[in-house]
Amino acid sequence: MDMLDIILIGVALSMDAFALTIANCAAYRGKLTPLKEWSMPIAFALFQTIMPIVGFYVGSAVAGYISSAAGYVTATVFFLLALKVVIDNLRKKDPADETPQEDFSFGVLTVQAVATSIDALVIGVTFAATLTSPFLPALAIGGVTFALVAAALLFGKYLGELFGKYAEWFGSAILFILAVKTLVFAIIGK
Repeated sequence: MDMLDIILIGVALSMDAFALTIANCAAYRGKLTPLKEWSMPIAFALFQTIMPIVGFYVGSAVAGYISSAAGYVTATVFFLLALKVVIDNLRKKDPADETPQEDFSFGVLTVQAVATSIDALVIGVTFAATLTSPFLPALAIGGVTFALVAAALLFGKYLGELFGKYAEWFGSAILFILAVKTLVFAIIGK
């Protein structure tokens, strides 16, 4: 994987955190202090950085079994993640229509950060399968997540109107494109 692929993965992985930040700003309007607002990009980026590293070490335990099929495994993971996002979006209600059950707390944020970073854990497994060191990619993914979530926070009102419903679809499209690219390279042996 080259750096462009890793940045695209970072964009794709951060789309759910991006959309969730816009939803949080809408749902908890007037209840978010600056500390709570800025805890969103920090928490989402932190978990998006840690999870690929955890996934790498989990994947390293099984990498010997899948190394000959690493390209196919990686393409399958990207495709399944893209499909998961599509299915989740088809089932999802508009978060702006829902009334939050509780105040926005650091506990709520932690649950959101873990939930949105599960895909990053899976990406870490693909790093193990392709013998890619996870540290630089994890930092890049975390950096991209921080930047996009901070943008969602700063420009949430405008971004919500422009991209709110489509951010996760965009992330799914990126994952699908990466799946096709990885599959083609696996088939031609590059």
